[in-house]
Amino acid sequence: MKAARIDRRPSAHSARDAEGAVGYSRHPMSPALALMSRTAPLVVAALLAGCVSAPRFAGPLPVRDQHPAQLTVGRLLPRAAAAEAPGSVRADWTNAYSSLFLAGGDSEASFRMDGEYLRSALAARVGLGHGLDVELEVPVAHTTAGFLDDFIIEWHDAFGLPDQNRDDRPRDEFVIEADRGGVAVWQVEKSGFELLDVPLAIAWSPLSAGTDGRFGVTLRAGVELPTGAARRGYGSGGFDWMLGVAAEARLERVSLTAHVQHTFASTPAQSERAGFSFHDVTVIGAGVEVPVLDDLTLLAQTDLETSTLRGLDFDRAANAQWLLWTGARLRIAERAWVDIAIGEDLSSYIAPDLSAWIGFHALFGGADGAR
Repeated sequence: MKAARIDRRPSAHSARDAEGAVGYSRHPMSPALALMSRTAPLVVAALLAGCVSAPRFAGPLPVRDQHPAQLTVGRLLPRAAAAEAPGSVRADWTNAYSSLFLAGGDSEASFRMDGEYLRSALAARVGLGHGLDVELEVPVAHTTAGFLDDFIIEWHDAFGLPDQNRDDRPRDEFVIEADRGGVAVWQVEKSGFELLDVPLAIAWSPLSAGTDGRFGVTLRAGVELPTGAARRGYGSGGFDWMLGVAAEARLERVSLTAHVQHTFASTPAQSERAGFSFHDVTVIGAGVEVPVLDDLTLLAQTDLETSTLRGLDFDRAANAQWLLWTGARLRIAERAWVDIAIGEDLSSYIAPDLSAWIGFHALFGGADGAR
């Protein structure tokens, strides 16, 4: 099948939004100031940490970039640097709802993204003993034109965050499309329900934080199976191979985490036919976990990841994506807890505008794995 040719030509509005042609319609604070303003509550939390009788840690939020192209690339989600107890099972149900908006390009290529994206996933991690555990995640997606545009504009205005000229655009549209030379190289079709690619990972923790002392290191490897519909933009159409490392330092009243990973990405068939390749993705991140009450913990973490659409060769598609997540963890039972978080882009003209995330987690079997 031949690659689709696009009749659309950039409008005057699109040209105005072309790379380098215009700044923000607001005057946002710098990424450093935005990071400080969003993490300031953790400083207060650290001062209040003395209210906790016995701090328990469960690791960083298992969140990821919700950019639709990045979602086609396999990802090892952030985790604690501690092995699951032999015979135990950690079960997770996570949901991320994101508002997407980005438009830009040059004379050779362009990218448009406007809509809303829900990613929901069930996952299980099983402890095998000797520091080993395996993990399987089954994610699904729902895409829509959405309803959050007006709210997001006000949110960005209130916090001085990148606006990306969103307030000048029509409300509640859906389009996700990359083209080069007038040919569509990748796009996402709106859909009520789609199975995404399924990741399977194995990890070995030569040091488990909380078990072997304050410090932990976990070595990870995985593969993402091509179960999603790549022709509709919900998968890569091939096997993505992943390698990563997680580290953790559990201090007296705070836990510090870090992770790094690299994914060897596959390219969807429609992109290959158009002569376009998806690039590998590297991610580095760090986080902090601060218990403030016996059953309440505050968290913040940030990720920087390379763009799989670097082949479009203009900044708004090619630049690395920098995200900040801030949230809270409420322990609802001895071995069960709920996480909620908000994700924001700290890099301008790149990542999804805003993501709301909630996760439900529980431990079963094995030794008491409450951390």
